[in-house]
Amino acid sequence: MSNVLTWKAALDGGCEPRLYPYTAADVPQGQYEATLDFKIWAVRALTLNCYFTEVATGKKFQLSVYRRDDEVYGLPGGDIDFKESPVNVVYLVTVSLNTKDKAVLREAKPGEETK
Repeated sequence: MSNVLTWKAALDGGCEPRLYPYTAADVPQGQYEATLDFKIWAVRALTLNCYFTEVATGKKFQLSVYRRDDEVYGLPGGDIDFKESPVNVVYLVTVSLNTKDKAVLREAKPGEETK
């Protein structure tokens, strides 16, 4: 079952999405461990916004995952459906900039549950 929230449900549940920037300058690049804190449906697109905290630094940020043609919210060639993936789990993520200088989640592998 999906554990994706609406914006209102996230706020009502104590999440603070505004503390998670998404600009390229604010999202760490490279490969590192990050905890998936919560997920919110995007309003205007078939997109899932994932809110992460980098394990080593505590830095909070958000990255978008788009719905693929097979209706999975995942990365091209990836096995994780972020619509169904658990939160409070550490993922090994790879992030880089795309041709429009936006931070993009390139790869994610599940790790261990944190709570």
